Amino acid sequence: MTLAAATVSSALALRNAKPGAGLKAGTAAPRRTQAERSASTRTRLVAAAIETLNRLGYAATSTVLVADQARVSRGAMLHQFPSKALLMAAVVEESYAEAIEAYRQATASEPEPVRQLQCVAEAAWERFRSPGGIAQTEVWMATRSDPELAAVVLPIHDAMFEQSKNSQADRFRACGIDDRAMSDGLLYHNVALLRGLALEFVLGTPEAALRPAVDQMKHHLAAIVAGANPGKLCSGASS
Repeated sequence: MTLAAATVSSALALRNAKPGAGLKAGTAAPRRTQAERSASTRTRLVAAAIETLNRLGYAATSTVLVADQARVSRGAMLHQFPSKALLMAAVVEESYAEAIEAYRQATASEPEPVRQLQCVAEAAWERFRSPGGIAQTEVWMATRSDPELAAVVLPIHDAMFEQSKNSQADRFRACGIDDRAMSDGLLYHNVALLRGLALEFVLGTPEAALRPAVDQMKHHLAAIVAGANPGKLCSGASS
């Protein structure tokens, strides 16, 4: 596992941890440690950054504004994130952690591989148009003109996209298709499609107008599997 992927896995575990877990009923919660207070401050800052990026965009999102939004002092902000680039990297890590959990939940109760492909596609659409997804896109686009930002964000993006490619290839293999080039190319296509649709959504296009494109993408996934397995019933091919 790469350092970037491990960081996202750690962020997911921390985000899912429940405060006070393990305490008996009627037992007062112990005073938080410095590490716990620091983690809480970091979580608030990242959440505020995501909200601000989603509402105002990258250019208008400053560390001062995020600190105010999170009700955190400037000193506490600088202790957690000495630069805007590092704060944005944390935003991307949190967004990927949320996506991983969304995909896990979407496929947890679905045994059919082709339906898993479609469930992940639907979950991805929800993620791309969510506040975290829009924030991630804002940061990703900003790497074009900010070398410092690119240096910390693009390795995370590359590591997680590689993980996504591996996961999709595994699902296609479970459907009887072992064609990595096709799987990778299709992932690039679908990610670009969903990101573009998400931007349309942010700019005011109703979700109902965009829904046919998402459904067509899901149908295409099932059709690929059906075409590779002639004569075999393909669950979800008409979805």
